[in-house]
Amino acid sequence: MAISVAAGTIEGRRTAIAWNTFGLLDFTVAVSIGLVTSPGPLQLIVPSISNAQLGTYPSVLVPAFAVPSSILLHVLSLRQLYRGSRPAERGRRPSAGTRLMR
Repeated sequence: MAISVAAGTIEGRRTAIAWNTFGLLDFTVAVSIGLVTSPGPLQLIVPSISNAQLGTYPSVLVPAFAVPSSILLHVLSLRQLYRGSRPAERGRRPSAGTRLMR
C-alpha cells in the first residue's frame, strides 16, 4: 500500500483513505468497549476479570497517550491524502494576506 501511495496512483490513494477510515472506526470500537467494561457509571458489561489495573502507571500510557496520538496521525494522514487529491490551482491570484509588501 505504501508503494502505491508513494507512486501517486488513484488506487493507492483510495486504499490509504479506506485504511485510515478503518483505523478510526477501530479506535471508536475500542474506546466504546473500554467505556462499557470499565468500572464506573457507564459500565454495561461486567467482565469476569476486572480491568481496573489499566488506570495504573505503565498501563495508563496506552489509553492516555498512544490512542490519541494514533487518532491524530490517522486524521493528519487523511488530511494530507485529501489535500493531495485536489488539483493545483495555478494562476490563482494571491489573497490580501499573502501579498508581499513593496
